Amino acid sequence: MSRILLLIDDPAAQRTLEEVLRAAHQTPVAAPRDWATGGDLAERVAAARPDVVVFGLEAGLEATLARARALADAETTRYVPLIAATFEPPTASAAQALLDGGLRDVVALDAPPPLIAARVDNMAALSYLRRTFRRQNDALAARTAELDRVFETATTGLAIADPAGHVVRLNEAGRAILGGLATPAGVYRLADAEGQPLVHEAHPLYRAAVHGEQVTSARFQLLGEGTTRPRMLALEAVPLEAPGGLITGGLAVFRDETATWALEEELRRRAALLGERTEEMEAFVYTASHDMKGPLLNIRRFARMLIEDNPDLEPDSRHFLQRIEVNADRLSRLVQDLLQVVKVGKMELVREPCDLNVVVRAAHQGLEALVHEADAAVELADDLPIADGDFDRLVDVFANLLSNAIKYRRPGHPCVVRVRRGEAEPGAAHVVVEDDGRGVPADQQTRIFGLFHRLHTRDQIEGSGLGLGIVTRVVGRHGGRVWVESDGATGSAFHVVLPAP
Repeated sequence: MSRILLLIDDPAAQRTLEEVLRAAHQTPVAAPRDWATGGDLAERVAAARPDVVVFGLEAGLEATLARARALADAETTRYVPLIAATFEPPTASAAQALLDGGLRDVVALDAPPPLIAARVDNMAALSYLRRTFRRQNDALAARTAELDRVFETATTGLAIADPAGHVVRLNEAGRAILGGLATPAGVYRLADAEGQPLVHEAHPLYRAAVHGEQVTSARFQLLGEGTTRPRMLALEAVPLEAPGGLITGGLAVFRDETATWALEEELRRRAALLGERTEEMEAFVYTASHDMKGPLLNIRRFARMLIEDNPDLEPDSRHFLQRIEVNADRLSRLVQDLLQVVKVGKMELVREPCDLNVVVRAAHQGLEALVHEADAAVELADDLPIADGDFDRLVDVFANLLSNAIKYRRPGHPCVVRVRRGEAEPGAAHVVVEDDGRGVPADQQTRIFGLFHRLHTRDQIEGSGLGLGIVTRVVGRHGGRVWVESDGATGSAFHVVLPAP
């Protein structure tokens, strides 16, 4: 569907053309306000992104030609076809002046509507073809110029192959990298680990020059004349094309990455070992936590039974049993949080478009008892964005943030928590959870997102110290990020940015 920008002052002509274009499934675009007198016409036209511009002739021949020249002289609009449309056909000399002045056609609005639409559509097709041609031609010219410049200044190895796959040019940096592995003429005399010539049919440069492939991040372990040990060469290759898509050869960019390769091998070995140990630790934590749930439940149940079945207990005995029950509850919550931490790293996310208004309200509903106990005021915006994520896991994120905001309220001060939309970011959903609580000192604003990190003791504020760690893991699994802003005394703002669908 083509976008047709109408720069027409005559209302009747504009209505007629709009009806014709809509009937032909094209999109008429109204002229910017004060387009004829205010500001840069080319800038205003470019902002509308038209496929074709249609001028009326109400302002006269000279004014129309001046406007056409303004668009033809601007880089952003020079390739947009221009048409004149009028109820009053211009004279032959005026029509010739319009065509000489850069317009592509003059359309009579009293012609049959299909004919008008077809002529406008032809100009839209011409616009597309011209843009495509110019883009490809400009890219080819820029590539050629860049290749010449790079060969003069590049510090990485460069090689060019002809359409048959023979290396015909090698820059100075390339000869220095290859040393005795290349002749002065720049012809490769290399072999890979299997003793095959370097520029064989599987080589990226051959594939680029002969088959037109683009190969990135290729690596070869090389052996050849002048080498005392295998070396790792990193190489990327692209085809060189003439206008029309004819492949004229290939360009390779390469560098010696032997030391980097050796380091990566060592890092991979250590990462694999660390991964194994991490899996073992997570399996241990999961198993231990899971096995502790039953005994803890029994300890709490038996403590409660002893309290309820013995009304005449001595105060000290009742106090000790209550402490057993409280600590069993605390340990049960810690075990549950530990299980959640392990699960977050292993679970498969069920991703779908999630309305964060619904997510945040679900998190709030699950905290009704805590909100009521703290007499907190929780204000939820109704314009939160849509995120791409796992609904249940995102509810966990905002439940943790809301409960933290309430738990870390200032003693003797009304607790107010606000959830609002954050600043818009391209391709992202941004939500902010603000509170008027104790705040987070500047030196703790990164550390609080680690596991078991707490700003206050458990006697001061109940919790496992895992909530923000879970938030970080869940948001990270979604490809998002979370951070806090605070003056350290009068509240905090936790920012959550998630991918948008």
